[in-house]
Amino acid sequence: MEEKPSTFDLPVVDFAAFSHDGQGLTEQQQTQLQKEVAQQIDEACRGHGFLCLRNTGISRETLRRAFAASKDLFALDSDAKAQLKKLDPSTNTGFSGLGNEALNARRRPDLKEVFNVRRPRDNPDLFQGTPPEFDQASTELWDQVTVLTQRVAVCCAMALQLPDEEYFSKTLTMMDLCTQRMLHYPPTLTKDEANTDAQAAIRVGEHTDFGAYTFLFVDNLHDESSHGLQVKPVAGGDLGRGSILSRDDDMFTSGWQDVLFDKQTIQSFEHDETAPVLVNTGALMARWTNDVWRATAHRVVVKPSAATTSRYSIAVFIDPDKSTTCSVHPKFVPQGEEPKYPPINSLDYLLMKLNEVQLGSNSKGIDQKVSLRDMLSVECGYYFLFAMAKFDRVESNF
Repeated sequence: MEEKPSTFDLPVVDFAAFSHDGQGLTEQQQTQLQKEVAQQIDEACRGHGFLCLRNTGISRETLRRAFAASKDLFALDSDAKAQLKKLDPSTNTGFSGLGNEALNARRRPDLKEVFNVRRPRDNPDLFQGTPPEFDQASTELWDQVTVLTQRVAVCCAMALQLPDEEYFSKTLTMMDLCTQRMLHYPPTLTKDEANTDAQAAIRVGEHTDFGAYTFLFVDNLHDESSHGLQVKPVAGGDLGRGSILSRDDDMFTSGWQDVLFDKQTIQSFEHDETAPVLVNTGALMARWTNDVWRATAHRVVVKPSAATTSRYSIAVFIDPDKSTTCSVHPKFVPQGEEPKYPPINSLDYLLMKLNEVQLGSNSKGIDQKVSLRDMLSVECGYYFLFAMAKFDRVESNF
């Protein structure tokens, strides 16, 4: 019998204390407000790692242009899309068409197409064949998200009461492992089988993000076409440890909760000067904090109310610079115990996760020759291409 998903109680946190410049408040008042915001974020991340920030500093007009540019790109015909830069293992940038990825390798390929952008000012060739204004719109959003990234990093350090407020932000000076991904989920006749068939195709398969945290902008939050995101809170970085391929079907068909906003919340967003954004912590953040903070599994299913229309979102995956060594801070280790995780380089961590996926595929008897493409990342998420590139010793531009 199909289990009907419940609605996830998504915390909505006002981030104005970090994104605004005081507005007449004393420094002490501003600091107190920031501490209150940080406490709310800490509570959410200890519980599940999923929340919504409002008053982010991300311009609504910038976001509108980014979504308009994204829609223009995905509206190109097949001949025009063939001229786009293909998703490249050495840079993790470019276009990937419908059915080319499977974030849960046990399901059929995801019902989505994507375009990846990284450090757009350093990659002008990335935009060959894209519609007019696409490069400017995506670069504008990247620049504003870069500012938000630093502010959230400082907030995270405050939330965890670390002695150095730049503990995370100083690992994000290059943004050389961060990726901005435009996503389009076309209309589909596929039924909502996510909770009855562990192999059915859905819009995005079950996974946890790899890195520190992820920003997710969803177009038309007020409309049912935006529905489909679901979460499944798990302990620590649960899905980040070992391969999802080894999980039984129950992992994929039960316990999922819909991420929805009530009308009152959506209406309140309309009065904000800047756009809201969903934020979730990734498996590396869970590891970095010795599982004090959690990494929540999530997916995007085909809701009957949203199946016949396109769904658009923009995800920005925030990961520490490739030169960073991620070590558990002593604060997160109980007295007399050792850290659960040894120090690891941020890029080496990605390779480790790919190896876990391979081991998981072998344990299930999956043909190694087939699985490298089909495994496309399970836990690896958006990283599968450049992790595979490193694994195969392909020259990389990271």
